[in-house]
Amino acid sequence: MNTKKLLVAYDESKPTAGKGDFLAVVFEGTTPLFFGLKSHRVYKSGRMVFLGKEITAKDVFTKLVESGRKIESVDQALKTLIAFVQQLEGFKIGNVVAVDPKSSDPGFELIKVAEMPKSETRRLP
Repeated sequence: MNTKKLLVAYDESKPTAGKGDFLAVVFEGTTPLFFGLKSHRVYKSGRMVFLGKEITAKDVFTKLVESGRKIESVDQALKTLIAFVQQLEGFKIGNVVAVDPKSSDPGFELIKVAEMPKSETRRLP
């Protein structure tokens, strides 16, 4: 499955921070988390952005491997990322999304937390 959308790191106190730090879902034990592919940090939520080119779950997996994150099971990681990319299709650009543990397969669910706050723009006189 391909997508042109992906999550970037989002923090309510700094809504514009995290640009370019794309997120992937990883598991710490049985807890799903957002992992920053650039910063190697864990985040609670992410903001949906438009990439401009199509990517696949394998592309995200490649970036996850390049980040140096320890991957215990390649098959499980790919399965998780395929489910992640499929779930991204249900959200719009600008949505703030969190990951929620789920007992059924794939073990997590993406949930919409909020809309991206509108930035103040000045109107021409």
